[in-house]
Amino acid sequence: MIEENKDITSLTTFGIPARARYYAEYTSEKELLRISRDSVFIENPVLSIGGGSNLLFVNGFNGLVLRSAIKGIVRYDKDADTVFAIVGAGERWTDFVDWCLDNGLGGVENMAGIPGDVGAAPVQNVGAYGVEAKDVVHAVECFDTFTRQTRRFTAEECRFGYRDSFFKHQGKGRYIVLRVSFRLRPDLTARNLEYGPLRELRDRLGHEPTIREVAEEVKRIRDSKLPDPAETGSAGSFFKNPVLHNGYIKEIKALTGYDIPGHAVGENHTKVSAAWLIDHAGMKGARAGGARVYERQPLVIANSGNATAADVVDLAEKVRKAVRDKFMIDLSPEVNYIDTDVTVTLLGTGTSKGIPEIGCSCRVCTSPFEKDKRLRTSALVRTMGLTILIDPSPDFRAQALRAGLHHIDAVLVTHAHYDHVGGIDDLRPFCAGHDLTMFANERTCRNLRKHYDYCFSEHPYPGVPTFDLREVGRNPFYINGVKVEPIEVLHGEMPILGYRIGNFAYITDAKSVPEREVDKLEGVRVMVVNALRDRDHFSHFTLAESLALIREVNPDTAYLTHFNHEIGRHYELARRLPAGVHPGYDGLTFVVK
Repeated sequence: MIEENKDITSLTTFGIPARARYYAEYTSEKELLRISRDSVFIENPVLSIGGGSNLLFVNGFNGLVLRSAIKGIVRYDKDADTVFAIVGAGERWTDFVDWCLDNGLGGVENMAGIPGDVGAAPVQNVGAYGVEAKDVVHAVECFDTFTRQTRRFTAEECRFGYRDSFFKHQGKGRYIVLRVSFRLRPDLTARNLEYGPLRELRDRLGHEPTIREVAEEVKRIRDSKLPDPAETGSAGSFFKNPVLHNGYIKEIKALTGYDIPGHAVGENHTKVSAAWLIDHAGMKGARAGGARVYERQPLVIANSGNATAADVVDLAEKVRKAVRDKFMIDLSPEVNYIDTDVTVTLLGTGTSKGIPEIGCSCRVCTSPFEKDKRLRTSALVRTMGLTILIDPSPDFRAQALRAGLHHIDAVLVTHAHYDHVGGIDDLRPFCAGHDLTMFANERTCRNLRKHYDYCFSEHPYPGVPTFDLREVGRNPFYINGVKVEPIEVLHGEMPILGYRIGNFAYITDAKSVPEREVDKLEGVRVMVVNALRDRDHFSHFTLAESLALIREVNPDTAYLTHFNHEIGRHYELARRLPAGVHPGYDGLTFVVK
């Protein structure tokens, strides 16, 4: 049932070569249950895909790719105004739309021609021409990979947002869509004609358009703008339309003179046109290797025939930079980057006083060597297209500028001591369009709400950083599909958190690690751990204690962090360390496979 070294290029719409270490399809819950009990499922990253229309495999997937082949459409007539359709996740979306048209059921005609499978519709909250999946989804039936049981989510529980849902955040990686129930209307007359190009259809036809006429018009418009995946590889719209605070849009106009087109979303926000931004940034038709910005629709990055994943990533970054430089807006990809590599940058490696310490003239604090200058401890993790910050230290502004940081998807906080959270206010640029998601344990959440109350008030002062603060315990959680495992360590007697992401683990400010938490580090390939100094300290590892933990965990490579000046100069410390253990330094970047 599980295949090895599977070529999955044909399962994506980009047409870029891609392989999976393991691959399996299933046609029922029973088959999925059997797969979930296999060691391959238990011991590897798992990626559930549909039609592959929103995926970019940056590297081969070093895990298990699952694809639903659950088929079937069941019709249930509730009353004269409502019909439910229960659809298998493996049905093609276009086939489902055609079924609705053939059965005279309205509601999805505006979404005709969208590539992909039905199972992806609630996950992505797919939408087009004024209608989104949230407008017709009644419930979603899922397989819970934690409990191995089936769970039903109501539309409200799906927490739909613009191209967003619960399944892209807390639920991603845990829940696999089995079936989707849609609420449709038995009516041949189209109801949603407010989207620009469809407003003219009624006048052109001379009568109220039918659902089939709207579907045909939508497909005609799509064909005129979007490449045919059978001929030109793409993922459809590559970027999301940014949702920005109205105050920020006024600021952009004042500085650039541009009126950016968009429409109101809620009371104080506007969804602006990413296509317009890309076009007016001069990027329509831009190329990188075999990838190009599609001439007829700049939201699309197309494969000219020989594009690599690196070409697409490179071009996407060039587009984002051009838009940032001209309009001060950072575009977010709608496409999911699939990359199990974990790239880590140590933004800061110093203790609470940093190095040099103020007023100190010791040989370390006066060292001329760049690696002896240490800002306070912080790290950046990039994987699966996400950028995750660990601890906004008081030096975060300088660290972000040095790293050229333009985007953060989430923040992991180890604990609430000032040398680890003092840079919270400098996260303002990453909160312009939405609350930045932040994860911490209960004690840290309580302290953050107390000491940074202006960030968490019901009616925050305009311009302050705002956060979606989520409390975590000792159990794993997901950030848009990236599994994060908290490692509870003791900072003296205070429980704080380290974090494991894939084969990488990060621990700082620990004095001891309970045995149950050490078990979570099994199989870690690269580890970062604090080593304050040689002399004993009541709440931090000494160098000897740090090395003892490293020997117990036995990673391939370990880096030390959170030093004070007593540790000595960088090159001196490096000489003292065993093979495979290195002193970290500010700006150090490494990749964990």
